[in-house]
Amino acid sequence: MIKKLIILFCLLSLFSCQTADNNKQIFYEKNGFLGTFKEFNISNDNADAIVSNSFPGDVLKITNLINNKSIILNNIKKQNFESGRLLYTSDSVREKLQINKDIPFVKIEISKLNPTFVAGKAEIYKEERKVPNTSKVSNVEVISIHKNQDEINPVSKKKSIYLQFGSFYEVAYAKELEKNLNSIIKLSKIYIDGSKKRGYYVIIGPISKVTNYDNIYNNLKNKNYDGYEIIIK
Repeated sequence: MIKKLIILFCLLSLFSCQTADNNKQIFYEKNGFLGTFKEFNISNDNADAIVSNSFPGDVLKITNLINNKSIILNNIKKQNFESGRLLYTSDSVREKLQINKDIPFVKIEISKLNPTFVAGKAEIYKEERKVPNTSKVSNVEVISIHKNQDEINPVSKKKSIYLQFGSFYEVAYAKELEKNLNSIIKLSKIYIDGSKKRGYYVIIGPISKVTNYDNIYNNLKNKNYDGYEIIIK
């Protein structure tokens, strides 16, 4: 009897551990700039988006952080790439998210929706790509794909890109970084913001559009100064 109880207890413990592992959710969320296949000479008709190999999921949610429009894709490809872009998508995806060409700022994350629902939704989107000039997606407003992106999203014209380093407890460290950045980046505004109480930040900006950011990104990357946060305001 005692042996049976021990065996039962072991089985229950093993089942509990397996259930906990199966229910464990992976959290992944990252902000950055979106690029398109066409802009960067990437040809891939078999995928709606290309993300880094570090993306741990199979279903991708993309949110335009300028207008909060989002889309869910499961037809994605993973590969390594070195650039100032977080991911690449087809022009159709960009149109549906109403991405502004100057500030294509987005968030990517693993979809938290039911996998069956996501797969069905993504399949609908995949089929819609076969229809010329369509822009209808269940969670995106219908728009004309011939409209100028600045007309579609006029509020983003007033926004700029800022790169923020910090915070630093001592202003002397912030000043040292400011000096180093000025020697790397030419013709860019670099300044210190903050206080002793909330910390000091070194900020590059305003940067008017993502093509200007690309030059700064490359210079900072080459000198290993890539530990900054992108802020749009």
